[in-house]
Amino acid sequence: MSNRKRSRIAFIYVVATAIVATCIILYSLMAELSRWQSLVLLMGVLVVVWAIIFSFLEVGRLASRSPKISGPDEIVDPDAPRRVVVEPSTGDPSPHHENHPASPGQDQGQFTSQLRGDTPFVEFLQRRKKHAD
Repeated sequence: MSNRKRSRIAFIYVVATAIVATCIILYSLMAELSRWQSLVLLMGVLVVVWAIIFSFLEVGRLASRSPKISGPDEIVDPDAPRRVVVEPSTGDPSPHHENHPASPGQDQGQFTSQLRGDTPFVEFLQRRKKHAD
């Protein structure tokens, strides 16, 4: 990193610090805060402002290093005719997926509700309860 770039980054932090310090000092005088309260408020606000500045500078640095993202290789005509197949209504407001021909089977809740016995966690809790008694 060149000295010129470092000085630009330092300048951003110095300007932000000066603006924040001025605002906090003015607020402290108006609110009649003690020096200790003013210092804690100043440090907290400076940490947040510096983190925001760092985030923006880091995103800019990462964006400049990454390869340029090119568009799709094929140009898609947005006005081209398309065919959409719409199936007739099943009559149910929200049909279950196992009744849908494209998704046979059971979902996770139905699958686990039909297991024999308890889940391993429930068995662990029951064993723990027995040992405690």
